[in-house]
Amino acid sequence: MKIMKVRCLATTGSGINTFTLSNIGDLTKTEYPLKKDEIYTQVLFKNVLHYLIIGTYEDLPSWYPAELFEVVDHQVYLEWYYNYEVNSVVSGLWGYKEMVMTDNHYDDLIERIDGAIEVFF
Repeated sequence: MKIMKVRCLATTGSGINTFTLSNIGDLTKTEYPLKKDEIYTQVLFKNVLHYLIIGTYEDLPSWYPAELFEVVDHQVYLEWYYNYEVNSVVSGLWGYKEMVMTDNHYDDLIERIDGAIEVFF
């Protein structure tokens, strides 16, 4: 089964526009643990599209602004889910069932909660 893939275009905040930087609280000098030109698989936070990615220099998933990447394979899993909540900090969310249907699963990934990490892998 295939999933959408993205290529890393930039590894610092200088590759991101000022709207995105101000919404996510990063700076142009922010360095991300990614490798330029690496292909990653992907998942709207504070009005900015982010991808959930295990960076080249990481062991666990983290969220990165979509502007750091270009889509190189547009196909997504057939079993993916989508939800949109206009008043939520995470207003648009799509991905595997637990990502979309389990409250705060995305936060649990960032907090490195074992159960969420197991589901992700």
